[in-house]
Amino acid sequence: MKKLLTVLFGGFIALSLFVATGNTAKAAEPTTAPQTVDENCECHNVTPIFGAERNKIVAKIISSKEYKEVEKNLKKDSFKWQGANSVEVLRFNKTGQIIVGVPFTNNAGVQIMAVFIDGEFGGISPADSE
Repeated sequence: MKKLLTVLFGGFIALSLFVATGNTAKAAEPTTAPQTVDENCECHNVTPIFGAERNKIVAKIISSKEYKEVEKNLKKDSFKWQGANSVEVLRFNKTGQIIVGVPFTNNAGVQIMAVFIDGEFGGISPADSE
């Protein structure tokens, strides 16, 4: 009798594992930062780039001679690269230009952004604080 109850309850538990509904995971939609529109600027339609396309662009930038020269100069000033995950990639919809912002931070916590426009170094600007 004890074995029969064990088999029945064991079968009930096993069956309930297969029948019970699960909680499905849903992928989050990428978020975009609020954009300010300047009527005199043709570049106000900006789209962030994500996924494989972004990764290819970032890989191309960080392997370029220009990036390595910028990084070397910033290291002299005690700035440190924040890693590939923190790089921002944007596309201007109207012109098709690709803008890549590579953040660097120094020991004092000052953050700057090295900007590359269509693969060419465009300059360094202060990064926006979040």
